[in-house]
Amino acid sequence: MKLTITGDAYALTSTIKVDEIELLKKYNPDALSVKDKDGNVKFKVSYSEGKGSITPYGVTFGGKGRGESDGCATVTGTLPAGLSTDEAKKYVAELVGGVVAYLEQLEKDVTKAAEAVSTQRKKLIDGITVA
Repeated sequence: MKLTITGDAYALTSTIKVDEIELLKKYNPDALSVKDKDGNVKFKVSYSEGKGSITPYGVTFGGKGRGESDGCATVTGTLPAGLSTDEAKKYVAELVGGVVAYLEQLEKDVTKAAEAVSTQRKKLIDGITVA
C-alpha cells in the first residue's frame, strides 16, 4: 500500500491488482473480505470504476495505477482546501488509519487466492473436450 498527496488530492494505491479483484468477485468473493471468528464480515474490498471510497468497513477502489503500479487498484480523493502539508498528512492518516491493518492483510491474501482461482480455471478450461 502506498499513500500519495499531490496538490489538493490524495491517492491510496494497493498492491492488489484490479484484475484480481474482478476475478475474485466472480469466482471467490469471500477472499475479498476479512471475517471475525463467527464468520461476520468486518472489512471488504471491491472495485467500481470511478467510484472509489474509503470507509471503516471497506475500500472500494475506483481506478487503476500507472507506471510502476500499473494495474494496481487505487482510490483518489480530494483534500479540504487550505490545509498545510502537515494538516494534509494528518487528514489522510485519519481517513485510512482504521483500514490499514485490514488492507495489508488482504494484500497478502488476495493475490494468493486469485492465483488459485486462475490455476483452477485454467485446469477446467484445459480439461474441456471440443467434439
